[in-house]
Amino acid sequence: MSSSLSHLPAVPPSSPADELEPPRARILLVDDVPANLLALKAILESLGQELVTVRSGEEALRELLRGDFACILMDVQMPGLDGLETARLIRARERTRHVPLLFITALSREAAYIARGYAQGAVDYLLKPVDPDILRAKVQVFVDLYLRGEEVKRQALELAEQRRAAEELQRAAVLGQQLVGVVGHDIRTPLSVILTTAKAQLDSQALPAAQRKAFERVARGGERVQQIVDLLLDFTRTRLGGGIPVVPQAGDLNDLCIRVVDELHVTRPGRVIQCDFARDSLHGAWDLERMAQVVSNLLDNALKYSPEGTPVRLSTWETGEGVYLEVHNAGSPIPPKLLPHLFQPFRRGEGSSEATARESLGLGLYIAQSIVQAHRGTLGVRSTEGEGTAFRVCLPRHLDARQPAPCEASPEAMPMTA
Repeated sequence: MSSSLSHLPAVPPSSPADELEPPRARILLVDDVPANLLALKAILESLGQELVTVRSGEEALRELLRGDFACILMDVQMPGLDGLETARLIRARERTRHVPLLFITALSREAAYIARGYAQGAVDYLLKPVDPDILRAKVQVFVDLYLRGEEVKRQALELAEQRRAAEELQRAAVLGQQLVGVVGHDIRTPLSVILTTAKAQLDSQALPAAQRKAFERVARGGERVQQIVDLLLDFTRTRLGGGIPVVPQAGDLNDLCIRVVDELHVTRPGRVIQCDFARDSLHGAWDLERMAQVVSNLLDNALKYSPEGTPVRLSTWETGEGVYLEVHNAGSPIPPKLLPHLFQPFRRGEGSSEATARESLGLGLYIAQSIVQAHRGTLGVRSTEGEGTAFRVCLPRHLDARQPAPCEASPEAMPMTA
């Protein structure tokens, strides 16, 4: 039996009542003398960690099976399984191989065990009588190392979980976008057959009135489906292909605007679209079909979100190598909370009718901005109660990567009109 530690002064534990509960480490105390365990607990309680006491090597091995410990303080001489043999068994187990082990020994009788103890994996020896300050300092080092290690493990697990979740989201997003692309292409073939058949029937002069109305409904529905498919395909291209490809060709932006306005007058005969062009012609090199898509989208958006009796104004002008296009309407202002997200996909405007909300996928402005950006241009919006809402496009006259883009200034910072 080892000599007693009971003569050591007890150190009153500090009260953590006023502090937030910090993470705690477990410390295993092994000694066959209850008084020694009591003295060790009194010395170490001020560290605020969980102290587990056992009175034999066998009990220590059982506790190590139940959980992890920051360090082990163990008496060398104990009846039955002594400290050295217990240490050997602890080191033989993979999970406990690296737990710091401090032996407590009486120098007069147990100095011969020191070399054997180090051979069994002890990291330090404490000689009886133990100095309380030295004991606390040594144990505190191992507690700090353990807690830091646990924090690193926790952060690594969180990082791994975040990475796994991000990879899952990425895979799901890519799969969804690929699926949209495949479905879009597969829908185009039967849809073109439907539209071709409907238009062929409508071209027939001998078609009865009832059948003509039916085929007109088929044609309108087919065109609506085609618009949705085109939007989804464009969305897929922007997400998978790094942007919408554009093929610039020489053209007149004003002529393009007039063509789009004429097409919209057919579908919305009761609405007024005012064209305000600073010049009769506005020449440059752009992807004309894609830009027609932008103009059509901005005009259609303005018509949807403005009162029936108010006009929509389409303006164009130029400044140096910058070409500007603006669509203005006098509808209710866009809510400030929506403005930062307006060009994100699948976002719909507020204040529209239920029918308009059903028709909209929330992709139009996102696609329009993607097309403008592919031209090295900018698309911005300003919306106030007094001035109404204006979407402004700035484009370089020619798509030349060697020349600096003339549209670096944010459109939001420009005046509402030219």
